[in-house]
Amino acid sequence: MSRNKPLVSVLISVYNAGEYLRPSLQSILDQTYPNLEIIIIDDGSTDGCIGSIEEIKDPRVRILTQKNNGKATALNRGLDVLSGVFYATHDADDISHPDRIKHQVQCMLENPQIAAVFIGYDLILNGRHVAPRFQGKDVEQCRQDIEQFMMPSNDPTGMYRMSMVRNIRYEPTLRIGQGFDYILRVGEIYPMMLLGECLYSYRVHFASTTRRNSDLRKQMIQRVLTRACQRRGVEFTNHFQSESKLASRFVHREYETCIVPHFMKSVLDLRLAGQRWESLKTAFTCLHLHPFDPYYYKPLCYFLTPMKLIRYYRSRKAKARDIWNLGD
Repeated sequence: MSRNKPLVSVLISVYNAGEYLRPSLQSILDQTYPNLEIIIIDDGSTDGCIGSIEEIKDPRVRILTQKNNGKATALNRGLDVLSGVFYATHDADDISHPDRIKHQVQCMLENPQIAAVFIGYDLILNGRHVAPRFQGKDVEQCRQDIEQFMMPSNDPTGMYRMSMVRNIRYEPTLRIGQGFDYILRVGEIYPMMLLGECLYSYRVHFASTTRRNSDLRKQMIQRVLTRACQRRGVEFTNHFQSESKLASRFVHREYETCIVPHFMKSVLDLRLAGQRWESLKTAFTCLHLHPFDPYYYKPLCYFLTPMKLIRYYRSRKAKARDIWNLGD
């Protein structure tokens, strides 16, 4: 049966994924879609995490090793050796839901004009799955996202059609934001879609080096957006705020980039789906993160505010989008 289905290559770049690597890999092995090759690229891990999966003898799994050169270099190595008709990315500490690959392949087969399909996702915070996002986007909505320098969804949720993206590579000089940069470059050329299903769980580590080094994140995201502006022949300063306006009184906001916007969108998705109780619980989960910071009450405001006012507010907000709310 699997021979009649297109081969999908799943690329997993690994750097010190610790205890999370094995369950993360297992979530790919447990996919209901059978025809997979799973390429793990160890980017110079030093914590022994690769040893936790060495006993897995599934013939679909290949492990490649390299010196620590960054995620972009690791993914490019995977692109050089994969055999799939489609390829998907998956972060080494995240979880793909069992039907993820099956639903993305089905979308690819039904829409041969698209180069990429993304999926909705929830967050893993302190071991809990919270704040699902599952509103779909068609080709036109994804095109608008790309035009506004936004990703349709989080970058590891993507699946790509190799016949279209074969000559596009991840930028090796970007240690942060390489997925964002890649999606913008693909989306500037080809159509994309976002499935209206939550099929991925993204693990958040507030104490990670990447999140703690907010200055580096800002520099890398600015580089991504500057590159995009140069490709499009537009001035960076015509679209984005200057960094001098972005200092925050709350240090945790620097570490928790995109958390509150994610919760706000989840509250809306749940409201629109008629799941008001889950929407309210999601709003309270967010405010409990920092109950003395008013910013973390915004999802609760989204729960209480009439939808017409929310749509008006969001349309106004989109015209003055802050570049530092864009994450990897």
